[in-house]
Amino acid sequence: MRGIFLGAVMLGLVVGVSVAGARIVMGGSESSPDETATNLRSPQAAAEAFAHAWTAGDFPALYVLLDPATQQATTLEQFTQAYNSFATETTQAQISASVQSASVASATLAVRLATAYFGTLEYTIALNLVPTSAGWSVSWSPAAIHPELTDGRTFKSDIQRPTRGAILDRNGAQLAVTKDIRFLGLNRSTVTNRAALTSALVDFGFTKDQVDAAFNDSSGPTQRVRVGVVPDEKAEAAATILRNIPGVLLFFESQRVHPLGPAAAHVVGYTRELTAEELAARPGQGYRPGDRVGAIGLEASQDEVLAGKIGAELRIVDGDGATPVRVVASRAFVPGQDVRATLDSATLRAAYVRLGTRAGAAVVLDPRTNAILALNSSPSFDPDAFERNDAEALKAITSAAGGPQANRATTGLYSGGSTFKLVTGAAGLAFGGYKPKDLFECGAVWYGLVPPRRNWEGGQGQLTIAEGLMRSCNSVFYQIGLTLYNNTDGALSKMARLFGYGASSGVVGLSDEEGLVPDAAWKRATRNEAWFPGDEVNLAIGQGDLLITPLQLANAYSTLIANDLRAPVILAGQPATSRGALPLTPEQSAHLKLGLALVTGIHGTASAAFALSGYTDFLGKSGTAEDAGAQQHVLFVAAAPAAAPRAVAAVVLDDGQSGSIEAGPIARDIVLTAIK
Repeated sequence: MRGIFLGAVMLGLVVGVSVAGARIVMGGSESSPDETATNLRSPQAAAEAFAHAWTAGDFPALYVLLDPATQQATTLEQFTQAYNSFATETTQAQISASVQSASVASATLAVRLATAYFGTLEYTIALNLVPTSAGWSVSWSPAAIHPELTDGRTFKSDIQRPTRGAILDRNGAQLAVTKDIRFLGLNRSTVTNRAALTSALVDFGFTKDQVDAAFNDSSGPTQRVRVGVVPDEKAEAAATILRNIPGVLLFFESQRVHPLGPAAAHVVGYTRELTAEELAARPGQGYRPGDRVGAIGLEASQDEVLAGKIGAELRIVDGDGATPVRVVASRAFVPGQDVRATLDSATLRAAYVRLGTRAGAAVVLDPRTNAILALNSSPSFDPDAFERNDAEALKAITSAAGGPQANRATTGLYSGGSTFKLVTGAAGLAFGGYKPKDLFECGAVWYGLVPPRRNWEGGQGQLTIAEGLMRSCNSVFYQIGLTLYNNTDGALSKMARLFGYGASSGVVGLSDEEGLVPDAAWKRATRNEAWFPGDEVNLAIGQGDLLITPLQLANAYSTLIANDLRAPVILAGQPATSRGALPLTPEQSAHLKLGLALVTGIHGTASAAFALSGYTDFLGKSGTAEDAGAQQHVLFVAAAPAAAPRAVAAVVLDDGQSGSIEAGPIARDIVLTAIK
């Protein structure tokens, strides 16, 4: 059929061009517009036919328009190769040509060349038109492709695609790396016995679901589809046992791998494929379907550093193919760079193991530098399921109870519970006129407001602020809250903000929630209500409308230890930016730290998990906070060694009864791993 089509085109061209040639010789007028369009009797029509065929990529139709001398000098194969070579070297994605002008001798064509790597190039060519015995034809040379393709010159391109850099922990251990992974796949068009092949693959170690998924893949039957990864220890067996089975393919593909898996999934993150919309928004930059970009965590925030930049240079070279004449377009190559984090692999694993199946989060900081050693959210997920595009695994992740993709460590919002009493104690010392030696009545019931409020464990006698922290006595902190309400203008909320609550932590490389520190202005603006004494005393024990993140909780206790509010650091080499010192004297700060040490001592609320279990060198504070309905979440912050902590861990469990009993041992064990 194609031969018949080309023959018809040739016959039409011969007849039409012959008539046009005769009219020129005889001095006759040009044909009407309709005749020009249908019979190609004019230079304009010949030029338009050339532009149309080039735009369509129809090289046989383009070749038909050439004059006999060109066709004798250049075969269709050579002609097509010239255009294909041009398209390849320029990374042509789309080309369009249109006629700007045409005369008896020549036509000018405007060319718009959209490339994959060099953006869009626009230029004009002069098309030589000659009358022949057959009519108007094109006297062609490579300059009809581009005006600089003369004297044997050609286009030459160099493309460099970077390999994504690795994410490393503080000791250089890999948290994310691009590796060549050995896969077993299928060419279903060559499978001769599906049942036997399925049996062999299941015997080898793949699941039947994996094999069935490959067979049921929606891509074409001749396309390669993955069954699964072949572990290194099974590589030889795969080559000897499976390779020769019809339809089986063994191949390598580059894939992003996260060695710690779910133990670092939320903080390190994973990559994803660019969407069609994102590809369309990046034309001419070298991005292709299947290219990936950071999706969450450090993979996302550090994507530009990790990914590097595609390098591309398009040159015109002399006939020798090597001597450059001119650089037409270029984009500098930037290799993917490694990113070193402050994270510690051992601490990440310990936090993941100790959280286990409990929903919650753990954040570990080194208070000396405010470096993040671990940041875990539970339940977690396998980040490599996203790298593999494993549909079955991804479905399980997205439908799992507990929202494993949610990052509770940075975006989970919780009441602070009794962990907030540290802030209340600091506000009482700094703004409430209290001294470390002052005593408060820790009664079973506090009568400072109506209705009276109960203390959670009954009366404990006369306590200092430090001893109030030791027993987590509500009555002590109710009284401080009421004093602050009566004698100051929002001092408790102010102190909470000085500890970092109510604002993003400022960490570079992660996104986190601001949380909420309620005060009179907030309540008036959001509820059109006054701020009552009851609001203040509720805040004093970490209840009410207060909302904090686990990252803020860890950072608040790191702030006390350093006496300086700093942004946490997760990228190695960055300083911990100071956001302001606490307004505490050395004596006041020491008194609060004493209270945290007493918490883990033999008389403290966390004695069972610490002193009575042989762990005597810790600071700590527990919390239990009411949520909507009957559920409670529990919290614990631990730091060690007590005199000069090298790690502080905040643990929050979404559901629990006792912060000291449930979250305390988890925080303790994570800290022990961090300070080894």
